[in-house]
Amino acid sequence: MRTAPQHEEGERGGDGTEAGKALRRPNLPHAEEARSAVSKHAVGFGHAHLSLTRRQALATLGAATLVGLSRLARADAPAVLGSAIGPDGAFHAAALDGELSERAGAGLALRVHALTPRPDGREAVAVGRRPQDVAFVLDGAGETLRASFDATEGRRFSGHGDYSRDGVTFMTAEIDFETGEGVVVLRDVAGGYQPRAEFASAGVGPHELIGAGGLVAVANGAKEPKSEPGVAALGRTTARSNVALLHAGTGAAESVAALEDGMETLSLRHLVATPGGGVIVGAQDTAKGARDLPLVARVEGERLRFLEVDYGLAARFGGYVGQLSLDASGRYLAASGPVGGVVGVFDLETDECLGLVPAPDCCAVAADGTTGGFVAATGLGEALRIAAHESGVAITARRASRLRWDNHLASRANFV
Repeated sequence: MRTAPQHEEGERGGDGTEAGKALRRPNLPHAEEARSAVSKHAVGFGHAHLSLTRRQALATLGAATLVGLSRLARADAPAVLGSAIGPDGAFHAAALDGELSERAGAGLALRVHALTPRPDGREAVAVGRRPQDVAFVLDGAGETLRASFDATEGRRFSGHGDYSRDGVTFMTAEIDFETGEGVVVLRDVAGGYQPRAEFASAGVGPHELIGAGGLVAVANGAKEPKSEPGVAALGRTTARSNVALLHAGTGAAESVAALEDGMETLSLRHLVATPGGGVIVGAQDTAKGARDLPLVARVEGERLRFLEVDYGLAARFGGYVGQLSLDASGRYLAASGPVGGVVGVFDLETDECLGLVPAPDCCAVAADGTTGGFVAATGLGEALRIAAHESGVAITARRASRLRWDNHLASRANFV
């Protein structure tokens, strides 16, 4: 593990740096990245669908219920961590509190993808944006950069990692640079996040991995790596995306759920575990043209059971789910759609989509600690509070941000 590097002036977003270029882009950063990853033909939707006012939404849901949830969230919600580009043009770890007040934390030498808090809340890891070979260790508030560590030789990080329940092990999903094959690397936290063991991810191009009911769930996206020579190697395969459930100790596959015929253009990317040990996955469609395939599925053994939504709702996601988050009750599931500029919420008691709220260039969403409550943050510099109820979903608070938020948010376990 490397000690934290000192930032040089050139790393702080001056002219020509990656951070500076990202800050100056006038378009929608997440939507543009998403479109480049899938196609430039995402289905849009009319302004009529975006014109629902907060007053109308609250009336639909029941104003008293949602306002009550909003007040509870502001008072009691834990902070969420993420990453963002600051006003200085540099990359930062960042946080939002229960009032949607922001804080730019530790400066980072490069763009990261997801921050993962340790279960005790005293530390967090920010994994470099794929394809990247470095991850950063931060204090639990994301304010201090403590150290960094590298991907294993010949591999690149996927942008995600996860701690074991006891916080002793940090797991990284890594992609073989030559072949695209995935590897789960188990790292010793007390030993400076050095590799202790590894096993195959049971697929190509893993993206997110999480602990789930004593197993490790891996979304093997089958569309990576994104750089040579792996792209050429991947182009010669017929790999389909899958979700593998693996034994944490041995790597043995409990089950592998692959996409069926007719769904093979989907890349399975992001995961969430349900309180009962189940797994739900979000997908991104790599095909050009209409975006009408369902994008959220339950993993049921060797099968993926997609949550059906009508054509209109499915199309509004633009063929792309950016992050999944489960609320404190385990009933409501938020799914961000940065291409479509929406956040949708599903009721897992009925497996129905309750509705969408407009959130241009929003990829990052996390539970706020309340029933049906979520916080979202956008690449345009806005923080939102979203409340869901069995009768619908609405934005209940919003606040302008000086930070341009990146792909993911994570709920912190504790304030320290």
